[in-house]
Amino acid sequence: MSRLDKRTIKRRLIAGLVVIAPVTATAVVLWWIFQALDALLGQFIYPAISRLVGFDLVLPGLGLIALILLLLVVGWAAERAIGSRVVSWWHNLLERIPVTRRIYGAANRIVRTLFGKEGRPFNQVVLVEYPAEGRWAIGFLAATAPDIIREHVPEAVSVFVPSTPNPTTGWLAIVPRTRVVVLDMTIDEAFTYILSGGAVRPGADQPPVPIEQPAAPTASIGSAASTS
Repeated sequence: MSRLDKRTIKRRLIAGLVVIAPVTATAVVLWWIFQALDALLGQFIYPAISRLVGFDLVLPGLGLIALILLLLVVGWAAERAIGSRVVSWWHNLLERIPVTRRIYGAANRIVRTLFGKEGRPFNQVVLVEYPAEGRWAIGFLAATAPDIIREHVPEAVSVFVPSTPNPTTGWLAIVPRTRVVVLDMTIDEAFTYILSGGAVRPGADQPPVPIEQPAAPTASIGSAASTS
């Protein structure tokens, strides 16, 4: 096989990978989300249906449909007078039980922050010196830090520093507002940059710029003569 044929095959393999890989990754993530949501109620629905018909029967998507209907019904009931009183009673009950109070209270505040009227919890992409001075990391500005923290760190803000390549996990950094650098970058661009490990530059479809290696230090003639 000639050299030209090898280059052609390599180029076409890379071109096919560029087309297939993003589609495959998207399909895998969507399928994982679908299975996770479908199993929430499916683990109860499918065994009940199997016992009813007399044999194992699994209808993919039925659990997800049931979950959507349940959310619609609960949301509709919560907007009604009687439903809102029931929700308020249930909320107060869980808040009074010592075992569930902390878990329910934290989960309730997180869900209301993520899906409430306030919208996205992260609205700005920032640079912070993390994990040490002189080392910068991309983070998402969450909110002003609580008053009890600002008593010790003036003008402190809460910054979520995501990890690479899984930005759904990370660290919470408390940083003075004066040490935060706001970037002209969207949330989606920042996530793409983090997912790629810095290989994909925001707002550019160009290949990454290679980093120049520093030249090796060379001894001067004078210093060499003095040591001889």
